[in-house]
Amino acid sequence: MKNKNRLKIYLSGKITGLELSDAQKLFEDAEQEMNKLYDVVNPMKLRHDHDQTWESYMREDLTALLQCQFICMLPNWDDSKGARIEKDLAESLMMPVIYLP
Repeated sequence: MKNKNRLKIYLSGKITGLELSDAQKLFEDAEQEMNKLYDVVNPMKLRHDHDQTWESYMREDLTALLQCQFICMLPNWDDSKGARIEKDLAESLMMPVIYLP
């Protein structure tokens, strides 16, 4: 349940190259954990009404990230070009970074 008074956190991790079901489970598990403290933005659940290219996904995901106060890096984040971009942007904007084990 979204609460306008809670801070928002964006989940970042590897998606490309994983089986869809594996990526969905990884992000869903992280969402359930982070939802105890934050309103969670799960990029796997964003509405992607575009041409389905990697660049279009990234544009939409980065837009969502910019609406958050924190970023949460999933365990596989460093094996993802997109997650590294998201982390770099968040750090450049002085957003706190949380790492899941």
